[in-house]
Parts: sequence; C-alpha cells; structure tokens
Amino acid sequence: MSNFTETVARRAGVDVAEAAAVLEHHRVRESGVLPRPHRLALTSIEFSGTKAGKFTDDFRFSWRLSDGLWCLAGDNLKGKSTVLEVIWWCLRGKNKRLQDTARRWISHVRLEGHIDGEPFSVEFQHKDGVPTGRLETGKTTSGIDFAGEAEFASVMSQFMMNRLNLEILRGWHSDVKGEEDGKATVTDWALFSHALICRNRNAEVLLGETSENGSVVSLLQMFIGLPWTSTRRDAETALKTVRQQQRGEKRRATEDTQARASSLQRLKDEITAAEAALANTGVAPALEDQALAIEQAAAHVASCAGCHATAVQVHLTVQQNYTELHQTLVEDRKRLRDMKENTAAKRYFGALAPTCCPRCTTPVADLAQARGDQAADHCSVCGSAPPEDAPEDTTAIDQMSENIASLAAADDQARTALRRAEKERKEAEAQLDAARRAMAAAQAALPDASVLRRQLDLERLRGALKEREATHARAGGTTAPAPEEKILEAAYKEADVRAGKASKPIMDRVSSEIFDLAVRLGYDNLQGVKLQANGPMKLQLDDGPSSFQKVTEGEQLRLRMATLLALLRVGQQHGGRHPGLFLIDSAGAQEMIPTDLAETLQQLRAICEETDGLQIIAATANRELARTVIPDDRAKIAEAGAFMW
Repeated sequence: MSNFTETVARRAGVDVAEAAAVLEHHRVRESGVLPRPHRLALTSIEFSGTKAGKFTDDFRFSWRLSDGLWCLAGDNLKGKSTVLEVIWWCLRGKNKRLQDTARRWISHVRLEGHIDGEPFSVEFQHKDGVPTGRLETGKTTSGIDFAGEAEFASVMSQFMMNRLNLEILRGWHSDVKGEEDGKATVTDWALFSHALICRNRNAEVLLGETSENGSVVSLLQMFIGLPWTSTRRDAETALKTVRQQQRGEKRRATEDTQARASSLQRLKDEITAAEAALANTGVAPALEDQALAIEQAAAHVASCAGCHATAVQVHLTVQQNYTELHQTLVEDRKRLRDMKENTAAKRYFGALAPTCCPRCTTPVADLAQARGDQAADHCSVCGSAPPEDAPEDTTAIDQMSENIASLAAADDQARTALRRAEKERKEAEAQLDAARRAMAAAQAALPDASVLRRQLDLERLRGALKEREATHARAGGTTAPAPEEKILEAAYKEADVRAGKASKPIMDRVSSEIFDLAVRLGYDNLQGVKLQANGPMKLQLDDGPSSFQKVTEGEQLRLRMATLLALLRVGQQHGGRHPGLFLIDSAGAQEMIPTDLAETLQQLRAICEETDGLQIIAATANRELARTVIPDDRAKIAEAGAFMW
C-alpha cells in the first residue's frame, strides 16, 4: 500500500484497505513521474479556395516550415491571422475564431507535421460549412476519415492526447457562480490546445480563452508538470460529487418532511374522529381471539375430515368383502341343490320302463327294430348300454355341505363387520358436520365489515402518523459525515499539502523565468513576477504592485508570450509536456514601438536557438522590421496593400 493511501487512512480514521477501495472507486490517481514531453512541429501548411464579393478570384497559400522562428508580415486585415487560425483549425478540428468570410472561401486545406519525428498529415475538403477529410498518422498505421466538425474535433483530440501523451484532467463546473452545486468535467485537447496560441486581443485571461472552471490551472498543471495537482483535482472533484449527492438527498428528505409536517395535524384530527366512530359501534371482539378460534376450528375440521375419509374407506372395503363372500355362499348353495336334484332324478328315472318315445310316442319295440334289433340289454330310447348297478356316492354332497356351513358362518361375521363399519362412517360424518358448523359459527362471530373497516382505518392512520413523525425527526437532525466523504476529504487535504510543498519551488522557477522572458521581450518597467499555482499573476512594477488584469494590453501580450515560453522551458525540467509549438498573432500590435518589436522578434529568435525543438510562427504588421530580423527563407511578407493569400 502506498504512503499516500496510508496517510489518507490515518487522516480519515479508517482502515487502509477501505481507504484504498474508496480512492480506487472514485479514480483518485496518485502523483507519479510524468513521461517526457513529445515534440510537435509543422512542416507545411496549404489551403486554397475562391474569394467572393469585392475580391473575387481563386487563391492558394502554401508554406514549407521547420523548427525555429517563422514570421508572417503584412498589413492588417490582409490574411496573416487567417493563416494561424487555419493551422489551429487543423490541429484542433474546430476553430470558432476563424472569420466566417475566410471560412466560406476556403475549400481545401492540408497541414503536415511530425511528432517526435513521426509524420502526420491532416487534409480535408470544406464545402457548405462541412469539413470532410482524413488524418494520416504515418506509414505503419492506417488513416482515420472524418466527416463534419464534431468527428473532425474528436479525431484530432484523440490523436493529440495519445501522441503527446497528455492525461485527461478532472474538474468541477459550478451551475451558478458562487454556488456549490455543479457537475464533474474533464479537460482534454480542446483546452490544452490553447497553450499553442497567443492572440493579441482585449482579454484579461493569462492563458486560454477563459478563466472559468480552472482552465488556467489546468494549462499550468499539464504543461509545467506540478506534482500532486492531478491527485488533488481528482479528490476534489470526487468529494464535490459525493457532497452534491448528499445535498440532493438532504433536500429531497427536507422537502418531503416539510410536506409531511404540514399534514400532521390533519392526521391527528382524523385519528380522533376514527376513535370516536369506533367507540360508537360498541366493544368489538378481539380480532386475535377470533382469529385463533377460527384457526382451531379449521384444524378440527381437517382432523374430522381425515377420520371421515378413513371410515369411508374402511366401510367400502368391508362392504366389498361381504359382497364377495355372500355371493360365493349363494353360488355354493345353488350347486349343492343341483347336485341333490340330479341324484334324486337319476334314482327316479332309472326305475322307469317306458313303452313309447316321450317325444313322438313311437312304441319302444319299433324303436329297437329300427336300430337293427339291438340287444335287449340296451336302452330302448337312447340305445346306450345301461350303467352297471353301483352304490350311490354322497361324498361330494357332504363336502359341499361342509363348505357351505363354513361360508355361512363367515357370512354372518362379515355382515356384522359391515354393520359396524357403516356405523363408524355415520359417526364420522356426524363429527365432520359438527366441526364444519363450529367453524361457520367462529367465522360468523367476526365483527361485521363496518367495525372491521373502522379498526383497520384507525391502525392505518396511526401508522402513517408514526412514520411521518419519524421522518420529520430524521430530516431535522444532523448526520455525521459518511466514511466515503471523510476519506475523499482526507485525500484532498493530503494532496493539497503535498502539491503546495512540491509546487512552490517550481512556481518560483516559473515566475523567475516569466520575469526574465518578459523583460527580454521589452517589458522594461517590470520588477518582479509572482505566478500562483491557482492561476493569478501578481506583478511588481517601478511604481508599485499590480496584477496581470491591471496592466496595458501590450504588456499583457508580452506576459502571455513570456508565460507560454516559460511553460516550455521550465516544464522540460519538471515533467511538463508542452509540445514546443507556438502561434503568436500580431506580435507587434498594441503600443509597441518599432524598437520594441525588433527586440521582441530578436529575442524570440534567440529563445528558439536556445530551446531545442522549439517552433514559433509569429504574425506582425511591420514588414520592414520583419525583413530586418527574420531571414527571407523564414518569412512570408505581403507588400503594402497586398493580401497574404
């Protein structure tokens, strides 16, 4: 675990693991060793199109570039600033500062350059206000197409942030100045690119377009390399986000409580009325006792139902057994009767001597003759030999009689069991009916709907009153900061302490460098500069203290140029990442006299020679001085009254 996390945990009074988890969740980055800066340099700029209106004709501007100081010189309003703004347009993907007239005229743009020696190019067609083109990023990687300003800006932002190895900075934007509420923001190439250009305009901002939302601090932080400032910004943004969420919850709870508080008296009045209405209905039975009685009755019904089902099943089984046994007895008695009747018939008919056929009355003698005069010992009717005389066998009849006697006894027992099972079934039915009547009576004993409804309404009102009173008490009380808030606050304070200690010597060096450069650029009455890490610049002049906002526009221009150059020169030693390209518009404007301008250009040239990889493209209206100071091969000079393109 890092020393920073351990210190934050001690400050917040929490476990180190908990502090580490919160910092990781909110992406609070610890200050580390920043990578070396990457150098951006332009090798050519070309654009063309057709002018419209008073100066209708085709135009084409082309310029080959390299490191060092380069100059555009010509009359005002003749296109010098447009060249710088087109370059900035290509580098950013959008440029609201480019004049609408020039924007409409331009139809084709191509910018070439390299970052650490690796070439890139931006080329696009511009038609009806829509840029459509391609970013080429070297021989080993494929290009990226874009269509429209939004895609153009996104492509260039991702490319520059990646190739220049710039990190996105987090910040906080207040919805209303002076108020706490706002939203988290990120600082990317759209802001960082302002460190490449210095315009001569009436503005009180040292760096960039605006001083809002910490823009100046972001530029200083990125291009000087101030330790622990990223950590401080991360922690501060996360802390403000958490506190805003808590304020929102508190506001919602307070608003809700206020709405509830306004109805507390009404609830109390409703409870009083409900209690009076319930009292007028008499004493209602206790719901708990009635519910218990119903529960017991239901259990008894269930028990009786089980007994009844068992009795019914037993009765059916006994009845089936009896029916089967009785049927067997009846059939055996019938068989015994048949046996006895057959024996008696044989004995009777065997004693008969018929003289004629019982069917056709044919005489027996004629029947015998018709069969061929069979022997006299055969039956005269059927012709069969008479059975031998044998004693009569009564064993089967006796056996059958014994079986029937046993079956009769079993039949009596089964009939008795059937009567007993039927009785038990009827008793179970009676018990079940009684249990059901008891349950119906218990249910009927419940209070009627009106009484029950009044009881329920009263309990509901009492519950609502209790809940609203509790909410009101919570909203009116104070709550201790959550561990998450304490950890983020501790991280912010610790990072702020470390940033202050680490930044002081660096900012002192930057202030000293700005002072030296400003004096070299012609700010003669400047006696001292103090640039603070949070953005303000204090000055010491011959006649006393001052600030950047209070000096003249020409002096502000010198201070801007000196500050941008200091960002690069000091940043090289402390992890700053300024890419080394400067666009300076109207370097000799405002109240600079020719000697001041000459000194400024000479100093810019000397600074380029002193600083490895530095490229400055400056624009001035004084062409004669430009010819004197800048070599011909490094200057684009338009003659009097002529356009730059």
